[in-house]
Amino acid sequence: MKLAMNQNDLTRRDWLWLSAAGTIAAVLPAGAPAKGPDLTPAWPQENGPFGNFNPRQYRVRLVDDLNQARRLWISDETDLGRAKGSASGYVDMLADLTTHPGSSSSLIVADGKVFASSFRPRGNVWADRQVRIAAEIGRFTAERQAALRRNTAIDADDLTLAIDLRTGRTVWKTVEEGRGINRASGKRLQFHGTPVYHEGRVFSLGTMGRVYCYDAVTGRKQWQDDTGSLVRHATAMKERLLRDRNEMPGGEGMGASPIVAGGVLVVPQFGAPAQDVPLRGMSVETGRTLWEVPAATSRYATPAVWTHNDRQYILAATIRGEMRLIDPRSGRVLWTVNGLTPVYYPLSPSATHVMVNIPSATEERRGLSWGRMAAYRLSPERAERAWAVPDRAPFWFENHMDICAMRRVQIRDGKVYYYTQGKTENPRVTSHNFHILDDANGNVLHSSQDPVGSPQFYLVEDRILYSPDAAHFQRIQWQFYSTDPRNFRRIGELWTCPHGNTTAYEVFIELPYVDGLFLMRGWAGNVVCYDLRAR
Repeated sequence: MKLAMNQNDLTRRDWLWLSAAGTIAAVLPAGAPAKGPDLTPAWPQENGPFGNFNPRQYRVRLVDDLNQARRLWISDETDLGRAKGSASGYVDMLADLTTHPGSSSSLIVADGKVFASSFRPRGNVWADRQVRIAAEIGRFTAERQAALRRNTAIDADDLTLAIDLRTGRTVWKTVEEGRGINRASGKRLQFHGTPVYHEGRVFSLGTMGRVYCYDAVTGRKQWQDDTGSLVRHATAMKERLLRDRNEMPGGEGMGASPIVAGGVLVVPQFGAPAQDVPLRGMSVETGRTLWEVPAATSRYATPAVWTHNDRQYILAATIRGEMRLIDPRSGRVLWTVNGLTPVYYPLSPSATHVMVNIPSATEERRGLSWGRMAAYRLSPERAERAWAVPDRAPFWFENHMDICAMRRVQIRDGKVYYYTQGKTENPRVTSHNFHILDDANGNVLHSSQDPVGSPQFYLVEDRILYSPDAAHFQRIQWQFYSTDPRNFRRIGELWTCPHGNTTAYEVFIELPYVDGLFLMRGWAGNVVCYDLRAR
């Protein structure tokens, strides 16, 4: 474990930990009053504590310049893999001496631990007849050739692990030997499989469709389910690939992750080749299948959890242009909205609205898929169109699978924060714009052109934590902006994370923010924790 601060720094501050909730309360100056307990997990699943990618607000004061952020630890665990792929450099990445490919799983936080899932190749049967690998292996040294063979092994172990949020040390690690398959990450939307935490259990989706349930404290496996639609297909595929050795299986189009809504585990079913996949409801206690809804969500998009009157619902949209509200207890579809344009990315509902894609009445497509967004007012009985963004080029966004990771709509405190890769008069040139809208009526509160593209951003405390390009850059950078539309401005300087390369190519690894701490995965197969709090 590596610490950015020395032991004296630690003794000048008091670590206060909540044993019941397991979330970090704060790092307060000595003598400061502690916060009261909060039993809500900090970031229990892919889409955060509220089901819409919004972090909780802890009312801590953050640094004025991200370059003042301090690295608390780098995990001693390095088995999560690189989690980033590309088209042009993929064979070079497979010949990396330091790590293996791994999945693009996001991190979650609960019970004072960081949980992650991935896979690692195993065995001596590798894809030696895959055309590109066979053609390029000769240009590497003997040592890198051995790494290439290791990283293109067809068999794999599924991994799930827990890391101590205070120290970065591994608490437990499960290895499901030979129950996985090495899925090539390629360029876009590699196998994702973010785990989910619920009431002392951690649920993980394996690379062959198996679902694992572990005790969050000990890592002891409570149950395993092998009945998902992907398992039979993946088992037959694995047998064929181990025999023919002519390719690695792809992981593209497996971007949706499990969630828990209303006490029910909800798992995407990737067994069919269709772009829209079923959702299966499962008992958290036993893994028994409770229901299945066909073609319920885009295979690239984790379903949202929408809460109304203290009751949770599943909100999902499809590439066919349908949005559904599903009762997680019964699996009953409560309503369906048709006629939308494709929705490739996860939805981010507020308490009252959600933004979805609708056609533009004025733009010329010119061979590209462009769209705009509209707000639908939500209730358990129906969804009604409330308003739409202006039908003008700065508000249009490119909308197809190739850039579906550019999704980012956040609604908080009555405001919609919205990024577009917009259109210009030149069909080959795009502009990047950031908008803040009134959630109640869609009025534009702020609109500005951004010189950089494909951002990932979070609303943390009174700031926007914004990455200029998390989908392409290898060495990720972050910038603070204000959230106030009347005083929208940069805060501090652009920060280049010192730990090295991170994120995944054209698929966002969601990065938990917990009480001033910001967690990232690194290319070295590890997890890195930064402290964004002011001293």
